[in-house]
Amino acid sequence: MGPPTIVQRFRQTLGRALRETGQALDRLGIKGHQLAVTKQTIGDEPVIYEDHLSRHRHQMPLLRRGRPVISEDVAFLAPCSTLIGSVHVGAGSSIFYKSILRADNCDNAESFNTDEPKSEGWELDPERHTRQHTQAIGGGIFIGENTNIQDGCIIDAVTGHTQIGNGVTVGHMASIHSATVHDNCLIGMGSLLQEGVVVKEEAFIAAGAVIPKDTVVEEGELWAGKPARKLRDLTPDEREKLHYQANEYIGVAGTHKDVMELGGNLLLEDGSEATEKQAS
Repeated sequence: MGPPTIVQRFRQTLGRALRETGQALDRLGIKGHQLAVTKQTIGDEPVIYEDHLSRHRHQMPLLRRGRPVISEDVAFLAPCSTLIGSVHVGAGSSIFYKSILRADNCDNAESFNTDEPKSEGWELDPERHTRQHTQAIGGGIFIGENTNIQDGCIIDAVTGHTQIGNGVTVGHMASIHSATVHDNCLIGMGSLLQEGVVVKEEAFIAAGAVIPKDTVVEEGELWAGKPARKLRDLTPDEREKLHYQANEYIGVAGTHKDVMELGGNLLLEDGSEATEKQAS
């Protein structure tokens, strides 16, 4: 992966300048509005400033490290989730509330030249850990199709790519660090996948399990514990339920996306918005 081009540098600098100018005008507008609607008396502050806008950045592109690339057919991205750097999310997938996907430790300026998410990462330099001219030794995050990343998950790619396949369910508060999860797996709530872990198809990682570094979980296995170990093989019915879980979350994601498009307000049968009083 090469360094950013002159055009990319110029675009980044210009975009930042415009963004900061817009924020300054925004603050000026809020101050002017407060001055116009607030009664002033002698001894009061000249302007009462109240900022009602969130400064949260949902998607954070980084010039050298890359930018989030999201499918147009993504199921749902929670407004309070955070995607930083080279994060790719496929069609039908969902990222729920307060999840953080951070791929800010790689050289991937070329991601600014594509709008289609990838399912797997580029070939990493095997000697990247010994290079002196850069500390970017990590990779990207690649989320497949129809996968759900539930509330409060932490996913990063500090030392290598993190690849999560199709139809995967990642439970609340799970942590995945430079690991690979194949298709139709279930990663339980609060579990931890350390660097180099590989979880093969239709495997089940129990809630709270800690999978040690470089462990390989074979297809259709159930692992649990701290540190985790194999308990048994899943039955055919249990493996089928893993598919059901992922499919159900596609519907859940759709309902959240619909509500967000309404500004967080549900519509009543007559088409009017439900107020807080009506809802109670």
